[in-house]
Amino acid sequence: MKRMAYRILVLAVGLFSACRKPEKPWKLPEGTGGRVIEANTGTEYDTVVFVSMELGTTHSKLRREWDLLLYPRGSTYQVWLNAAMYAFAAQVSEAEWQQITQPSPSLPWKCDLADTAALPSLQEGDLLYFILDRDRGEAFYRQLRQRYRKVRLSWQGREVEVLALSMDGRDTALWRLPVAATPIYLSLDRPGTPVEIAPVWRSELVLTRYIHPFYDQPEEFRWYPVLGALLGDGVEAAAVRTAETPYQDMDFAKAQQLSYSSRRDLIGYDWKRYDFNTGTYTVDLSRYFVIRTGPMTYYKLRFIDFYDGQGRKGNVKIEYEPL
Repeated sequence: MKRMAYRILVLAVGLFSACRKPEKPWKLPEGTGGRVIEANTGTEYDTVVFVSMELGTTHSKLRREWDLLLYPRGSTYQVWLNAAMYAFAAQVSEAEWQQITQPSPSLPWKCDLADTAALPSLQEGDLLYFILDRDRGEAFYRQLRQRYRKVRLSWQGREVEVLALSMDGRDTALWRLPVAATPIYLSLDRPGTPVEIAPVWRSELVLTRYIHPFYDQPEEFRWYPVLGALLGDGVEAAAVRTAETPYQDMDFAKAQQLSYSSRRDLIGYDWKRYDFNTGTYTVDLSRYFVIRTGPMTYYKLRFIDFYDGQGRKGNVKIEYEPL
């Protein structure tokens, strides 16, 4: 019981603590001199930032600008929720979908994890029914009519249809979309056409809120939103301890010997730590990362700051170098 109470206290302090930096200047790691890219997610982490180290640029979108992502994968569409909005979904039968007029805790609610979608993939000929909780944290949608939708997905021939209803069935949004080889982002507040979210170029990293499971906690505290770095599509990464190979010593030959993973949250959220003594986050400099984007393309990177010049959190600074 004490352990659970301590975890809850830590999470609460991390969410609501002040954003000021320590009085002493931020001490950068030795050897800093590579390229630096900034990803400003906002003090409330309301911005998703796509990062291209190849181009040295970023692309930002407010996290509330979409609700669903249909991602083509072979002969299926993966169906993803907007985890940055702390969204949950409950798959139901057609009969249940027709009858339900109020959300219920007894529904089989699930959330997306970094590599696991809450909903099954959609194949040609499929019908998928679910209830969507767009914003469990009620950061943007506090009224039931805003927060919940009944959604039906169908794929017939060369067309994907998405029907979204309010729980009372009064508000209707409909999309009829040609089957495409590119991801389809949908905002349930903007029916008819997809919304443009991802950049046209490939992003190696995405700085965003996502849901991390704390399996040692009760159900109500288990699915916790964190801010971290997720790998882009087709990107692999390896974590390296500074004590074993200093950052400045990592080169192309050493990078080729590392063991890589495509797990999207391999970099994750814990490259920063909350410091109770200063009331701020500090960056963990005991490790850094190497990412591989092709057979001969490697980058080493490390996080060097989490604050902007005015001491506001959420401004992630990444030092990186191509190898």
